[in-house]
Amino acid sequence: MRMRTLLGALSIVVIVAGPLSDVATAAPADQADGVEVFARDVFWINGLTLRNPTADTPPGAPLFNVAGVNMDVTWGQWSAASAQSSVRVAGGAHHPRSDVRLELAGLIPGGHYSVFWGTLGPDSEQPLCPGVERTLPLDAVKLDAAAADANSFVAGADGTAAYRGAVANDLFDATQVFFSIVYHLDADQSTYPFPNLGEYRTQGPNCRSSFGEDAMRQLLVLQKW
Repeated sequence: MRMRTLLGALSIVVIVAGPLSDVATAAPADQADGVEVFARDVFWINGLTLRNPTADTPPGAPLFNVAGVNMDVTWGQWSAASAQSSVRVAGGAHHPRSDVRLELAGLIPGGHYSVFWGTLGPDSEQPLCPGVERTLPLDAVKLDAAAADANSFVAGADGTAAYRGAVANDLFDATQVFFSIVYHLDADQSTYPFPNLGEYRTQGPNCRSSFGEDAMRQLLVLQKW
């Protein structure tokens, strides 16, 4: 299964370059294959209709959620986001651990974000939201005191952030690995361990997503693709 069938149409591809700090381990660090700015969870007004941005959308166009609430950010600001990432696997075959480091820029200054990981082949899945949510929280090694959840952070005043998380297995056992950087409109509302409020409130066999309403995926980091 390809990312296009899993998550829908994506926009703007930025190739990742440059290593990040290494952790003390013999395994070499893996650099991401690329980064994609996600456009499906945000909207702009084209005529009288809310539509997802495309490469032809004016950079100065204000963005809205699916309910038409102004996000106070333009398409140009949203699409300027970028990331670099590095992943090391340590611990040997019996106790593998994936150490993930992200360097992010162009985020919404002071914005509340969370980080999730997913795999294809085998496909990851959130067991509390079966058939709907495929990603799982990437918990931080050191919690951000200003953030609401274990996998959250607050972007700096300049729109940058450095994030380090860990997963208690070897992510590279999967055919494909990706990370989602999710922006939350309501900084005071915890949705852990889900990426949006809809899944948090409806968890179980009838779980429903609310991406585009209260949570927007801004970046997809294609770690292994």
